[in-house]
Amino acid sequence: MSPVIALLRAVNVGGRKVTSAQLRSVASSLGHTDVTTYVNSGNLVLVPAPGADVAAGLSAAFADEFGFDIPVIARTLEQWSSVVDGLPFTTEAADDPAHLVAVFWDGPVATTAGDFDPSRYGREVLVWADRETYAYYPDGQGRSKLTIDVLSRASGRVGTARNWNTVLALQRLARERA
Repeated sequence: MSPVIALLRAVNVGGRKVTSAQLRSVASSLGHTDVTTYVNSGNLVLVPAPGADVAAGLSAAFADEFGFDIPVIARTLEQWSSVVDGLPFTTEAADDPAHLVAVFWDGPVATTAGDFDPSRYGREVLVWADRETYAYYPDGQGRSKLTIDVLSRASGRVGTARNWNTVLALQRLARERA
């Protein structure tokens, strides 16, 4: 089985505390193997149980375990590598990877998303793809008014963002499990 990267949305914010050990335990209880986490912000890398719907299974199990909904976005290593290979911001990735973000959506973005104008929020630059959005935040994401909620409304999807350093670290962890 190809390794899968699972991203949890909105954990360890707003009182929704979940430890990495808890995440690994729940994922392992579903039959996933070689489970690891990366930083304590909702990143799992695993080899899925045969026939498992990783995103739906983890989301349901986390809701049972923690008592609140946790959307999970999952990509196979092959899908993840396509996101890395498709990066339109190569200069920014080399010079300023901490301000470069990939947003992973739970399905294809709305066809109107490409018409969204981020300039009203600041100097951010976006490139919309099928199930991802690349975003460059030259002044930093933490101060930006172009939040994940704004992007979710524009895309018509639920998603979660990871900075480029994390994207590459998760790819390395998944490759180690291939």
